Amino acid sequence: MNNKKLNHNYRNTNTREENSNLEVECLRLLSDGSGVGYMNGIATFVPGLLPGETGEVEVFDAKKKYQRARLQKIINRSPDRMDAPCSVFEGCGGCQLQHMTYKQTLQWKQRWVEDALTRIGKLKVEVKPTLGMEYPWRYRNKARLHREPTGELGYYKEKSKSLVHFQDCLLLSERMNRWIRLTEEFLADGYPEIHTLTFRENRKGEGLLLLEGLPVKVLSPEENSDYFKALSQEGLRSVWGIGTGNDLGGNLELIWGDESFSQTILDMTFEVSPLSFLQVNSLQTDVLYAQVLAVAALNGEETVWDLYSGIGTLALALARKAKKVTGIEENPFAVEDAMRNAVNNNAIGHIEFLKGKVESRMMKIEEQPDVVVLDPPRAGLHADVLKRLLELNPKRIIYVSCDPGTLARDIGGLTAGGYGVDSVQSVDMFPWTMHVETVVLMNFKERT
Repeated sequence: MNNKKLNHNYRNTNTREENSNLEVECLRLLSDGSGVGYMNGIATFVPGLLPGETGEVEVFDAKKKYQRARLQKIINRSPDRMDAPCSVFEGCGGCQLQHMTYKQTLQWKQRWVEDALTRIGKLKVEVKPTLGMEYPWRYRNKARLHREPTGELGYYKEKSKSLVHFQDCLLLSERMNRWIRLTEEFLADGYPEIHTLTFRENRKGEGLLLLEGLPVKVLSPEENSDYFKALSQEGLRSVWGIGTGNDLGGNLELIWGDESFSQTILDMTFEVSPLSFLQVNSLQTDVLYAQVLAVAALNGEETVWDLYSGIGTLALALARKAKKVTGIEENPFAVEDAMRNAVNNNAIGHIEFLKGKVESRMMKIEEQPDVVVLDPPRAGLHADVLKRLLELNPKRIIYVSCDPGTLARDIGGLTAGGYGVDSVQSVDMFPWTMHVETVVLMNFKERT
């Protein structure tokens, strides 16, 4: 490549002229979507530059072992590059990969999981090709937005509190985008207390809206009937409010509409309360959970634990083929949802849900599980959970992860305790973003 090599003195002078118009060739992609190249042996991170491309850059943050640079111009364009269809792609930061073909994003997500397992978990295992979507747009069933004093709604720009306003988010349905526009128009005239809004949509196109910061019952449906009528005509079925400065859900109340909101997963119906977690991609949730059920290979005789069980989606799917399932979940609203869902899906009798932190509640269960399913938050497993699993030695552990780094750390701990990795399947739950979901099957072998 045409290498305008950096003079090491630039880090001392730090002048714009010496730090700009420098060329770097991108060799690989980091899991945050940044391209990586080298200048004088120094790793250079360049957001927006793709592998195989040479770009003209400006270094703005130089450290001893690495540096960050802004892409000024692409000199050699990769055949994998495409023009991002989103009008706010560069300013938003929510989608890191819209400038790359979808096929390539799937390949890089597979590689990121492999790299994490090798580098952090010290494991050399095969990761199956990432399972993607036929149509990777309009897939999000939830949007959490923030508000400007003017009433404009948008996402926070990546790593900032700066608001990015949009007319049409391509990850949300056209219907949800209309709900957002209607609400934005409504808020332009008042209710400054409302600072955050969460929209949900189910597979039937029905919606739920949660308003945060609003004192309960201040927003009158009677006085604002035109707004609520417009929402209803577009399929939104309920509006909830929760004030500021209270415990989670301490004053959560229904402002307008139906109290019940449900979602269909694996041909089962689940009640979802406004503060409960649910996977944001309904179609790929079916794909993800089908992978879990396949590797669980239940025959009806197993005792199964579902740790971090949420509203009971996986637990109820597992209960169809297990002798007994126990779910543990910290979120009290999710546990209440799970109990209702067990009744609604005729699973009472061989399933139970326990409320509390996983690391505490699992210590008090005397039974021996045959299979344990883990679906922890991004931070991964608490050290006490890992320790207890190695004491129990269930025959199979199925780890569902949304973060390759913490997954690799925890899998490394489990393999050190005698488990072997049988299969690793990546699933694209979040197209065009750096995020990837992974299902890992582990079987107990022997302690090393």
